[in-house]
Amino acid sequence: MEELKVYLNLTRCRQDNLLYPLLFREYIYALSHAHVFNSTRLFLLE
Repeated sequence: MEELKVYLNLTRCRQDNLLYPLLFREYIYALSHAHVFNSTRLFLLE
C-alpha cells in the first residue's frame, strides 16, 4: 500500500511538472499578444 502511495505521489508530481510550463507558456503568449494589440492600437490612433 505504501508503494502505491509513493507511485501516485510521483505521478502527480510529474503531471504538475508538465502542466505548469504549459500554463506559463499560455500566460506569456496572452501577455505578448495583448502588448502587440495595444501597441498597434496606439499607433493607429496617432
